[in-house]
Amino acid sequence: MKLAHLPLLSMVIPMVIATAGCDKDTVEKVEPRLRPVVTMTVNYSDQHEYHEFSGVAKAGLTSRLSFRLSGKVESMNVKVGDKLKPGQLIATLNTSDYQLELQKSEAALIQAQAESKNATANYGRTKSLYETETASRTELDNAQASSDAARAFVVQAENQLALAEQRLEYTKLINRQKNCLVASSETETGENINAGSTVATINCGNTAKVETVVSESYISRVKQGGKAIVQFNALQDKRFPGIVTEVGVDAKGTAYPVTIALEEGHSDVLPGMAAIVFFDDNQGKESIKNLYLPLHVVQADKDKTFVYVVNDNGDGSASLSKTVIEVGAFNGQALKVIAGVDAGQVIVTKGIRQLYDGMKVKFSDVHSL
Repeated sequence: MKLAHLPLLSMVIPMVIATAGCDKDTVEKVEPRLRPVVTMTVNYSDQHEYHEFSGVAKAGLTSRLSFRLSGKVESMNVKVGDKLKPGQLIATLNTSDYQLELQKSEAALIQAQAESKNATANYGRTKSLYETETASRTELDNAQASSDAARAFVVQAENQLALAEQRLEYTKLINRQKNCLVASSETETGENINAGSTVATINCGNTAKVETVVSESYISRVKQGGKAIVQFNALQDKRFPGIVTEVGVDAKGTAYPVTIALEEGHSDVLPGMAAIVFFDDNQGKESIKNLYLPLHVVQADKDKTFVYVVNDNGDGSASLSKTVIEVGAFNGQALKVIAGVDAGQVIVTKGIRQLYDGMKVKFSDVHSL
């Protein structure tokens, strides 16, 4: 019974082996999957070259507020970060001493007015007696002098009262500027302070500025009214145009202070932010076309910089060539290429870390710089 099935098995086994052999040939013919890459074509550009210097953001107007009087701080009505409106009360001093001074001045004025009234009445009587020849000329002159002196004392008392009222008003520290923020608070309630001591520092205005220092080798190129570009470390995706407003003539070591005002107000630019200031080397000159590459495209290998150049194979694939290049200054947007690649060549822009020299890849979108 078992022997009867032997011819059938002998026919099936070769067919299975043949089929397996066919599948193996089919697998071997599958082409490897090519990695797609994003590329760009290198072209000449008239981008400007820049020199960069570090700086720090400052408020358009910084004020250190203080009392004109000495005294004990009665209240501190603001804290760091508060927004201030014009007329807003910031702090007050204890008014006890100044209230007494005001009352004393008021009493002195009342007394001076009473004395002036009596002196004026006495002059009037003396003048009448003089006209009837019952008073001498000397008595008339004395009465007139007393009346004039009494009126002078009234004026003096009025001035003293006005001064006392003013001094009482000086116990209130009030903001007079627009668009202000409290940058720092230098005192506390109950503290005794002297006249002129800083109570709070406020930053005002919508226009921010950046202070930097420029090397002595470059300062001759920086002119008042010239343009600059400012970038902040905290806002790296934004670039702000600015105008040079101040160029220092007194060097700090081997550098000169320069102030740049941002052309427009920016609420996201805060005092104290670290900044980079770019000065255009070609400002006022005709632009010269050069080759530029985005910073992220250029890779570093030990002491050399390189890019991957795409060589089209003509069959939908391309071979990569790791090409060493020489680069120049960074202009804030791209690196200047001095040697290594030519206009018209295609290079890889993304996924560079996973690539290697001679690797076959598939083209993706190609764009020009």
